[in-house]
Amino acid sequence: MHDFDLGIGADGLFWTAPLGSNTLTVDPGSGVASLMVTNLSALDYFSIPNAFSHGSFAPATVSFQMHWAPGQNRQRVRDTVNGFDADFVLNTATMAWTATSGGKVYQSDPEHTSFSLFAEVGHERNGVFFPQGG
Repeated sequence: MHDFDLGIGADGLFWTAPLGSNTLTVDPGSGVASLMVTNLSALDYFSIPNAFSHGSFAPATVSFQMHWAPGQNRQRVRDTVNGFDADFVLNTATMAWTATSGGKVYQSDPEHTSFSLFAEVGHERNGVFFPQGG
């Protein structure tokens, strides 16, 4: 078992990385989206407990493709107390991935064999982007 992730920043932000603008296409109104990432630098922490304790790691690369299907059901969530507003299309998604570490390649089954029980695509606003009073 391996834990491929992007590390935990000094500010506590974890598992995130900036991606190029051409990696994501999305139509929030229909729920259709695609995310294609190739050879993203990552860390192989070998296990989740080791990653959480900032243990040893090896350099790795990960690639993945995800596709969200069109959806029919919409869900609106607005929480003025906590400053959160969202409009989602409920749908399904598929994914395939590969990771390379220490000369070994790990990969999922083909994307067409994957499935999800739940996925969603939409707009979300919170924090400074939440319209106070509106």
